Parts: sequence; structure tokens; C-alpha cells
Amino acid sequence: MSHIVTAEQIRTLWDSPNPNAALDRGAHFEPLTKDDLGALASEVDTDDDGYPLDNQWQLLADQINGNEPGEPTSTAGDDLLQEISEARAERDRVKTAADDQFNELLRAAVASKRAPVTAIASAAKLSRERIYQIRDGRR
Repeated sequence: MSHIVTAEQIRTLWDSPNPNAALDRGAHFEPLTKDDLGALASEVDTDDDGYPLDNQWQLLADQINGNEPGEPTSTAGDDLLQEISEARAERDRVKTAADDQFNELLRAAVASKRAPVTAIASAAKLSRERIYQIRDGRR
């Protein structure tokens, strides 16, 4: 069962000096954090300091008391989630490029016959069998 969040509770959360303050929304809903509230407040009328006007607190309460379980109805984390997705894609790209470069170096080392395969495997911290798999493109 969800808890109805009142305009007064929202104002109290907003004014709380604790940056980690949150409102419990019930077992099936995420707590409402100050960050969530700040993001929601960007969509209501505020004074010059960014403080919601008196008639906007109930609008925030109505927005928060939606019927969908999960996070409060805000896009507060969308930018963060996009940044995480992009960072993961970049990390994967860099890892793939590094793996390709490493494997090409191993293939060239084996082909050059300047060092025994067992020594190449030892330097690469791989098994001799793995070196042959990389050489043959069987990985």
C-alpha cells in the first residue's frame, strides 16, 4: 500500500537541512529524495531563488502521488542513466580495441618466431593453448 504524500511533507522535505532526507512512499514505491524533489520542482513555478511558490506545493504532491509503482514521476535520473549507458558503450569500445590490438601483437609475435610460444604465453599470462587459439582466430 502506498502512502499519500502531502504538500506539507514535501515542503518539510524541501526545507530539511539533511541532504539525504527522503519521504517514505510505501512498500511498492521508491522513497522520494531531495534530488527527486529538486528535479520535479524544475517543472513548477518558483521564485528567483528556485523555491516553489506557495500554490505549487500541491502540484508537486499531485505529481508525486501517481498510481505507478517505481520511482517518482520525474525525469531526474534520465541524464544520469544516459551518461551511464554512454560510458558503458565507450568502455566496451575501448576494451574491444585493446583486445584486438593485444591479439594482433600475439599473432605477430608467434609468426615472427623470435620467441618460443611458451615464453609468449608466459609474458601474456595466458596458456600456450590460448595463444594458439588467438593465432588461429578460434577465439
